[in-house]
Amino acid sequence: MTEDTSNQTEVKRIGDYLVCSPGTLRNAVKKQGQLLKHGKSLISIGQTLVKNGDITQEELDAAIKKQRVARLRNCPVFENLSDSELAALSTHFTEVSVPMGQQFIIQDDPDPTLYILATGKVQVYRMDLEGNETHIAYVEPPEPIGEMGYFSGGNRTASVRAIEPTDLLHAEYSDLTHYFENVPHVAHAFLKIVEQRRKATEDIIQQQNK
Repeated sequence: MTEDTSNQTEVKRIGDYLVCSPGTLRNAVKKQGQLLKHGKSLISIGQTLVKNGDITQEELDAAIKKQRVARLRNCPVFENLSDSELAALSTHFTEVSVPMGQQFIIQDDPDPTLYILATGKVQVYRMDLEGNETHIAYVEPPEPIGEMGYFSGGNRTASVRAIEPTDLLHAEYSDLTHYFENVPHVAHAFLKIVEQRRKATEDIIQQQNK
């Protein structure tokens, strides 16, 4: 886990996977802006296009699947999987959006979930018994988050908050066990990240305790 790493990964929006014109996409964005202006609930670009009759729900679902596979391919844990393996893996993941400032992983809570950052930026931190906060790291796409819980019975070893509007993929550990334990290159990449982050966290805590 590194401090303020620059994101070298190209971030593709759902519009890049949809079969519709740039003008149609601009109109959908414009309608979203109008909804916000009038204080109405905002729906996604994809759902806006479906509602307008510009695309079908099946076309939107296919685009979401393509985007999900591409995001998983960018993640260093899964980057060496084949296209068919990524397609199978993607069925276990769903998308979630987290607004800026929201905490979505809580230290010591049971939460058997792995997250993968798709867009945005998050902060990892720990709280001591007196309520003092220790900054651990900033993490950006396409890195995973919540990996330490896999080896701690699903209990969180730190808290994580979004410091920018953030999109994530998430899946239950139980749905990923096959990949972590039976697919060597996935297991190796996963363990490498876990060890790097464990050491970085221990070094920071040791510095704080001096």
